[in-house]
Amino acid sequence: MNNVKKILIATDGSEHSKKAASEGIGLAKTYGAKVFAVYVMKELSSKTLPYGAKITNFDIPHEDIKREGQEALQYVEELGDPQGVAVDTALLTGNPAEEILDFAKENEIDIIVMGSLGRTGLERYLMGSVSEKVLRHAKTAVMVIP
Repeated sequence: MNNVKKILIATDGSEHSKKAASEGIGLAKTYGAKVFAVYVMKELSSKTLPYGAKITNFDIPHEDIKREGQEALQYVEELGDPQGVAVDTALLTGNPAEEILDFAKENEIDIIVMGSLGRTGLERYLMGSVSEKVLRHAKTAVMVIP
């Protein structure tokens, strides 16, 4: 891990991702690495439910998700500031694992840092664990913080 120049911190605003962000900022300070914080907006709607599932009032307003993402990214920026670690942020839309993997590839990320658990409940059940998908498909190092 001597050549760590670019770190991607994947956040969803959960407590686990906040712990991961703290670890990622610490790594960046140690290695003098550049940090990218990424939040992926995934709008759940009736279109993303498995066949036959019926849930009412399930559509989540886009603006609420966007605000949540901006707050999560700001948290990572504010962690880096007192450490002298600049953080570039990206608010993406799509499948979280795929967007994280694509961002890592396009930006030649050396290590992805993320929490072992993110949001819980129905969204996690339907989509599976983002960290597990990233671990399985990443072409770079992944650090998962419990």
